[in-house]
Amino acid sequence: MKKNLLFLAALFCCLQLSAQTTIYDWEAPATSVEYKYFGNVDLSDSVVPVIANPNASGINTSANVLEYTKRAGSEVWAGAYADPGPTVDVSSGEQVCIKVHFDHIGNVALKLENSTTGGDDWILTKANTTTGAWEEICYDTSLPSIEAPFTAAAGNVYTGLVFFVDFGVVGADQVTYLDDFTVQAGSGGGTADLTLSVDMNEYGDAFTQPYVSGAFNDWSGDANPMEDPDMDGVWTVTLPGLATGAYEYKFTLDNWSAQEQFNGTDLCTKTTFDGDNMFVNRLVVLTENTTADPVCWNSCYGCGEGVSITFNLGMTQVTPSEDGVYIAGGGNFDVPGGPYRLMDPDGDNIFSLTIEREAGFSSYYTFANGACGDFSCKENIAGQDCADPANFNDRFLEAVMMDTEVNTCFGECTTTTDCSPAAQEGNITFAVDMNDSGVTIGTSVYVSGSINGWSGDANPLEDADGDGVWEGTITVPGGAHQFKFTVDNWAVQEEFMGGEDCTVTDGAFTNRALNVDGDDSFCFTWNTCMTCATGVSDLVNENLVQVYPNPVAENTLLQMETTSSDKELRVFDALGKLVWSQTLDGTATQLELNTAAWHSGIYLLHIEADNTIATKRLIKQ
Repeated sequence: MKKNLLFLAALFCCLQLSAQTTIYDWEAPATSVEYKYFGNVDLSDSVVPVIANPNASGINTSANVLEYTKRAGSEVWAGAYADPGPTVDVSSGEQVCIKVHFDHIGNVALKLENSTTGGDDWILTKANTTTGAWEEICYDTSLPSIEAPFTAAAGNVYTGLVFFVDFGVVGADQVTYLDDFTVQAGSGGGTADLTLSVDMNEYGDAFTQPYVSGAFNDWSGDANPMEDPDMDGVWTVTLPGLATGAYEYKFTLDNWSAQEQFNGTDLCTKTTFDGDNMFVNRLVVLTENTTADPVCWNSCYGCGEGVSITFNLGMTQVTPSEDGVYIAGGGNFDVPGGPYRLMDPDGDNIFSLTIEREAGFSSYYTFANGACGDFSCKENIAGQDCADPANFNDRFLEAVMMDTEVNTCFGECTTTTDCSPAAQEGNITFAVDMNDSGVTIGTSVYVSGSINGWSGDANPLEDADGDGVWEGTITVPGGAHQFKFTVDNWAVQEEFMGGEDCTVTDGAFTNRALNVDGDDSFCFTWNTCMTCATGVSDLVNENLVQVYPNPVAENTLLQMETTSSDKELRVFDALGKLVWSQTLDGTATQLELNTAAWHSGIYLLHIEADNTIATKRLIKQ
């Protein structure tokens, strides 16, 4: 497994350009602090170790350095933070410098946060240029941050100093680094050359000449034409002698006959507003001579390196907030109210957003109905199969390797935007025929289940007419439940083998399944799925529907009796959520049910007609 080394040390600002003051060098208690990992597989919140300098030579002969390891599979934003943080005073435009030791060309992002003077958090990324030896990388705090709101750090005081190793890089190899931090007086300034390239091989329309248009040429449509001398479809231009700083730009064609269009979620862009007008352009922070990697037209990545991810969110069961519907959280999607707003231009209550990310991107995320910075308006999917209780009950997007659509519903773990209405509570009449049970009943027969905390005596049934059928009505919340008939506070209970049509097995327990969506009645013979021969059994007609095949792969056939009234069919999943419903004419005797889009598991088919009901269990493979 590859191991890469980086070392860090710190100096603090002073009044003269050449002078330096140490922040951290881990040589004495006054200049030592614990750094802690974050975003790092199995290391998060543990302390980054300090070790003896393994290459005390060149510009760094200090005795001790910080050794940072980035595990394979860590977040692209994995890094470390000082605990407690230092005071970093860059009020006079000081630079922050670090000494690094790499065995590969990578990058380190440095972040200043928690300003005591009202400054915005500030982050800048710089690459190393040397391997196998120490070098110093300096960060000019007069330059704008690479993240919103893109302001400079200079002029402020901060109490947080964070670093990120190979920031934004998706990789599977474990890497280890060593660091030393520095702050020194003086700002960067100067000039630098900028070389930009755009790959037009995937651009489908005709064009003659690409240009780069931006703040450096007053957004001219023809001042800086690009060239492709080897005819490989990659066009390049060099802009010499630019003053160091931040520049917005985009690639254009034929004097603005066409231009790139971004939506504000692209990681290489900056969004600005001028009145009601929004401008989204590429952003480069120029600190030294820079040759940018070729990017695909309208992409932050090289052709074939980016993936399109489209989120489609059904909101048919939720009133969308006037403040917007958002993707948020996960360390990659900002807070609700940020740039990741889903839109519904056709008014069908399906809100959508398409973003581009580098292939391999994965993240936790959630949906929010409103612009609540405290996440109070986020969806609640706790207990559902797509919620991770260890990560705020957020969803998780697996690594995306190709263009992908995510279809779901707000507050539901679905794979479709066809959202179901919430199941309604109902007055449920439970009845059980005890005539052939062989059970001696002392006090009463009871219903025990998830509806009453599995109490053995909370819900007694009655046999007022002495016909051996015990019954009672209980108000039950909508959704999926499990229960059994029991006798005399658990003196006797039903026992099932598992696999019966009316049961569900949950771990080591097999119980009767109940899906509630309004009032309902049923009667079973004790310890069986057979319907009663007396009492309320007239409500149950198991011949109303038969299911073939069952289990089902993609399609199954429903065979139904002819009835005088319409047939109301509903299918519930194991959580009691309605996943399908249809009304059929009483003369209908067959219906092909397509289950291809359903998750594997157990479903209950409920049919009502002629004041009778039937329930069948469907097993989706």
